[in-house]
Amino acid sequence: MERYPRVWSAALVSISVDVYLRNDSGNLVILTTPPEESDLVGHDDTRHTLWGSPAVRALGATVVVGLSQGDVWVDFGRLDELVADCELIGKHLADVAAAAGRSEDYLRFRVGNLLAATERARAHRAGVVIWAGHGDIVYASRPVADDGPPAA
Repeated sequence: MERYPRVWSAALVSISVDVYLRNDSGNLVILTTPPEESDLVGHDDTRHTLWGSPAVRALGATVVVGLSQGDVWVDFGRLDELVADCELIGKHLADVAAAAGRSEDYLRFRVGNLLAATERARAHRAGVVIWAGHGDIVYASRPVADDGPPAA
């Protein structure tokens, strides 16, 4: 008999994409994802099996591969790089999905969420964060500052 019982958890950490900016006080503000859109990017295991996988790296992706190291913050000036990654993956959707052990629909949906967040960020001159946790951050349904890109 074991001295300590094994504890199993079915909890999965999800990776989300959100739009962020800084308000007039310099505080980080995460904009609420519209109800008709999704913020899902994958489960935590997709950091390595999908986004940071050899298949995605071989395409020349530069932003999403950073998920294999942690959360990725894409400031306003780098949004085109994220779009380029999504376009590369989209052009090779079947190959990337197969290499990641995911369906094409799974991947298409998540790439679409990244692109939608990028468009929302452009509209607010904001950045995008792809992450697993939100912590103690202020959320807003609309931007509180629209005077340029967020402070570094």
